[in-house]
Amino acid sequence: MDLKNIKNGLYFFSKLLLTGLFIVATFSGITIAEDRDDILRIRWVIDEALRSNPELNSARLNWDASKERVPQVSALDDPDLGFTYYGEQTQTRVGEVQAGFMASQKIPFFGKLRLRGEIAENEANAIGERYRALERDIVAKAKSAFYELYWVHKSIRINEENRELLQRFVKIAEIKYASGKATQQDVLKAQVELSDIMNELITLEQLKETAIARINTLLNKHPETPLGIPEEVDITEFDVPIAELYKEAKKISPEIETFKYRIERDKAAYKLSKKQYYPDFTLGFNYNLVNDLPSSVMMSPVGESRDSYTGTLSINVPIFQKRKYDAGVREANARLKSSEKAYRNMENKTLFEVKDFHFRTQTAERLVKLYRGSIIPLAEQSLKAAEIGYQAGRVDFLNLIDSQRVLLNFNLAYYRAIADFGTNFSELERVVGVELSKKPQSKKP
Repeated sequence: MDLKNIKNGLYFFSKLLLTGLFIVATFSGITIAEDRDDILRIRWVIDEALRSNPELNSARLNWDASKERVPQVSALDDPDLGFTYYGEQTQTRVGEVQAGFMASQKIPFFGKLRLRGEIAENEANAIGERYRALERDIVAKAKSAFYELYWVHKSIRINEENRELLQRFVKIAEIKYASGKATQQDVLKAQVELSDIMNELITLEQLKETAIARINTLLNKHPETPLGIPEEVDITEFDVPIAELYKEAKKISPEIETFKYRIERDKAAYKLSKKQYYPDFTLGFNYNLVNDLPSSVMMSPVGESRDSYTGTLSINVPIFQKRKYDAGVREANARLKSSEKAYRNMENKTLFEVKDFHFRTQTAERLVKLYRGSIIPLAEQSLKAAEIGYQAGRVDFLNLIDSQRVLLNFNLAYYRAIADFGTNFSELERVVGVELSKKPQSKKP
């Protein structure tokens, strides 16, 4: 085989190999692109928590169970049926009584069943409001966990960028030290700062695992189930007047609504306790089977046997248990007053939380605007000027490191403020009991 054929064979083989590699890379790229849908979205976290959280599902089933109490307590008791067999038959004028049938029905005094139904219905409504309150709490926890994971991811990225920056500073310091333009202290200082960044990254990785486990717990998943990278969070503008928030919270807050239904429940229970002084009725019916008398004994006036029946009406006598019913009225009255005081306390607590989270939300919003609009841009300019000045020998290394540290802290504080805004805003929504309108601002470039 000559050299030309060898070259042609190698050329053809190389083209075939490159074509194959291109096809593999293309399909691998498609697969990677398909598998890289690993963005963790806050809406998905909320929806999954509402669907899968076991505590919330348990509360929902408890609410469903409480609603089934209403038809039970507002219905009449089962009627009583009886049968009597006479072993030694009783002789009557018209024949011998062999057996008897009995039926009776207890009927509570007018209004008792209705009040029992009102008590059960208001109790079910209170449990429903507690479910709604838990639902808002789960949403707030899901958002808070998401924002915490978001902050951790941003902190890791910022510290990694600062690690690369410090590595560059170390090289600059080593070059200047080698040329006699800097001291060894500059090199050591840069290495110390670099080590501090590495330690901070280790801590942040631990916080990330904790934040992931917190979200997975809310979603009823194993704590180590991997989650994607949190999506970018919109900076939102909060402009809802606090007077409107007070009004909405008093009207629709599930915590307050819970105590409203408890008051209605205890009012019905108080009315029912007063009706215990009135008797309940029992209606009864008896039917006896009678055999014919022998003709040698007596002839029936009508020439045939007669079965007999009777009707009865009985009542209980509550006057002999007056002390018991008096105590029941006092108990019901005390419970009603207790619910009214608890309602007032919950209203005060809710309005305080509205004020507190409203203030925290506004503070976080101002900090975000301040960091984004002036502080961080100025710190970036200061760091650039310090780096140029250090390379030119006009700024010492300590000033350069301080400028770098200041920018690092401001960037971390900026994303901390974003996470705090989201957390406090979600807590405000929880307290008020409704999702509040938000206007998106421009993001930090």
